[in-house]
Amino acid sequence: MKQFFKYTLATVFGIFLSWILLLFVFTSIAASLADEDDTVLIEENSVLNLDLSTPINDMSKDDDAFAMLSSLQSNAKSPLQLISILNNIEKAKTDVNIKGITITNAYSNAGSAQLQEIRKKLLEFKESGKFIYAFSDIYNQKGYWVSTVADSILLNPVGAVEFKGLAAEIMFFKNFQDKYGIKFDVIRHGKFKSAVEPFLSNKMSDANRLQTTTLINSIWNTYLTDISKARNISVSNLNNIADNRLSNIPSNAVSNKLIDKLIYENDFELMINEKIGNESDDKINVVSMKKYTNTTAMPMQSGNQIAILYAEGEIKYSASNSSGDAITPKTMIKAIREIKDNDDIKAVVLRVNSPGGSALASDIIWHELEVLKQKKPLIVSFSNVAASGGYYIACGAEKIFAQPTTITGSIGVFGLLPNLEKAVNDIGITSEVVSTNKNAFEASVTRGASAEIKNMALQSVEETYKNFVNRVSAGRKMSFDKVDAIGQGRVWSAKDAVEIGLVDKIGGINDAISYTVNKYEIDDYSIVSYPENENSIEQILESLSSDVRISLLKWQIGEEALNILEYANSQNFKTSIQAKMPYKLNIN
Repeated sequence: MKQFFKYTLATVFGIFLSWILLLFVFTSIAASLADEDDTVLIEENSVLNLDLSTPINDMSKDDDAFAMLSSLQSNAKSPLQLISILNNIEKAKTDVNIKGITITNAYSNAGSAQLQEIRKKLLEFKESGKFIYAFSDIYNQKGYWVSTVADSILLNPVGAVEFKGLAAEIMFFKNFQDKYGIKFDVIRHGKFKSAVEPFLSNKMSDANRLQTTTLINSIWNTYLTDISKARNISVSNLNNIADNRLSNIPSNAVSNKLIDKLIYENDFELMINEKIGNESDDKINVVSMKKYTNTTAMPMQSGNQIAILYAEGEIKYSASNSSGDAITPKTMIKAIREIKDNDDIKAVVLRVNSPGGSALASDIIWHELEVLKQKKPLIVSFSNVAASGGYYIACGAEKIFAQPTTITGSIGVFGLLPNLEKAVNDIGITSEVVSTNKNAFEASVTRGASAEIKNMALQSVEETYKNFVNRVSAGRKMSFDKVDAIGQGRVWSAKDAVEIGLVDKIGGINDAISYTVNKYEIDDYSIVSYPENENSIEQILESLSSDVRISLLKWQIGEEALNILEYANSQNFKTSIQAKMPYKLNIN
């Protein structure tokens, strides 16, 4: 009874909290709309600030009620769009009122490829002769990597620099399955398709260890090369610093030349005032990226347009089984057809940031893009990850651009059939089946699939893999055997993907746009983004309800257990064959 009242009270509180949050959302939206026409003027002697702790998205979330809701619930900073940051840095080069850039809060959770584009743009900014200074209480590896473009890197005297190398940890569930009578029948193609490996083994296979080691070494070497050049520290010395964690203590970070000076934030402000010629007690006019974006609005739309089509999130057949950002055929087809039928749009840049997902959904989107290609040029820009289904939808493009740290490839497919027959039998539950035909019953959680059904599933997986390889073969103008050899579910860094022909050029979204403009001689153009945000009251309420449920579940079982459940749920056990990256890789 005590537990009953506990859960009832939690549910009532959750509903009440949802309505309060909803009120805040609408209030925020109204305030945003009220300030929409405010003119932002940049004062003389201003400094543009890049706060690396701010979330960065490829697709704009400015008018997205879900983004506002997320910010309110987590007390997080409002996300910035990558292309807005790049455009801001570009404009600041020639803005007489912007004297330099400060990089702060360098504990970044943005993707490596996104940060690589920002780092490149900051290096271009330095060519203007203006300064870049970096200050943070703590630098994580990605944040420090970006900050090495600065003329001077400053650290809080009791702060830290995380510089330790990259590592990947993969959980395995076979012992758990054996202990509790839970089993997953696995059907896959690709010796590197390790998305299902945790359900088959207690340790990493040689193939998976090879691809993971190669991948993280490629990304780490990119970090090392850039930092070595910027800080004039040899790669061997950098590895020694990482091996022995010589940057954890602030004074060691200075003696090992990772940091220039240890100062507090007020001293950093004095340093900036001196640089821009202010009095020491003057207040620095710091302009945030968000504020500066309002001064750099896109020009009035001309007769020529380039569409940026964003594909961000997991690929799912329908939105009904999705949480958070997802790519669905319904949304993408609507956007693609609008682009195709708009005569003002002269070319399309597809921006992909996806680990893949449903093979069926990926093929539907691929086909729609093939139809679009017949009418307009299609160029692709990869973000942090464009693997499996994310690569599938992009493989037919004229050119593919990616950053060296972009994760791509993973040409392989798999399926999972859950089987809890032993577990339910052990607690006294049995089941019987009545059917009209011998294969009418496929499988259920209480009764595993027959050998014949498993063979049929394997045939489907093989056919899907063959289709995948054929799509890549035609799009990349490579033989089936060559694609198969570099496929097999293996994940690559884009640096290696260029060498094997899966990616054409190293570069970011602006490089893809420049290529398109020059190749097709598109003059006086403007940028338009697709798909458009479409958020209804029902969607907002559903998001609120989902977030409350997640919060309650985290309260009951803990965050670590919740992460395991979310991982298992993300495998889409009861849906179609998956073209999905084998793991979620977080690099800090």
